[in-house]
Amino acid sequence: MRFLACALLFAAATPAAHAQVEDEQLWIKLSAETALSDGVDLELETNQRLGNADGGLYESQYVAKIGVDIGGGFKLTGGLNRVVAVEDGRVDNTEWRPRQELGFPDLTLGKGALSGRIRLEQRFRSDGDDVGHRVRPEISYTLPLSDTVDLELGHESYFNLNTTDFGQRAGHERMRNFVEIGFPLTGKVDAAVGYLNQYRFNRTAPDRMEHALTLGLAVKL
Repeated sequence: MRFLACALLFAAATPAAHAQVEDEQLWIKLSAETALSDGVDLELETNQRLGNADGGLYESQYVAKIGVDIGGGFKLTGGLNRVVAVEDGRVDNTEWRPRQELGFPDLTLGKGALSGRIRLEQRFRSDGDDVGHRVRPEISYTLPLSDTVDLELGHESYFNLNTTDFGQRAGHERMRNFVEIGFPLTGKVDAAVGYLNQYRFNRTAPDRMEHALTLGLAVKL
């Protein structure tokens, strides 16, 4: 029953279809993490995103971040994300995103755990002079299905804090709802397969809904 309730909440968080554009996508994430010292870790990550509407690869992301456990289950993370937008096989623009993140302690809920974080980002783009500021809260619920397999349900929203010359508009920009199955491949490599629904709120054009198959590999060194 708890799983059914979570599934219903997940479905309710996805907007009903109306005047919108839809696209089917594939998101591939690869990451590697290592401990620098006790309570301090380094993670490198790349995301490659492909869509039917964009004719294949439309975005590549490259992230480096350092996380520090600050006690009580809280974690501070700082990093930098380089985002390369691709159009017709060529680089359209490049964006640099410094990020600051606070992770909250896990909360036991039934047989699973509820977790959350708040991320701040600053956006520097090659096709604009302004700096975009936004906040990205995320909440997720992880339920063990067996000793090695986990089910995760989550929601993330994007709230833009200002309007910029490169197209960012202040307000609630998008939401993401996802479901994912995670499992180990080897002692140091975990895999994940899931579905992500991304809904973009547009003011001067139809809203956009993206259905993404997500694939991930995470290596712990």
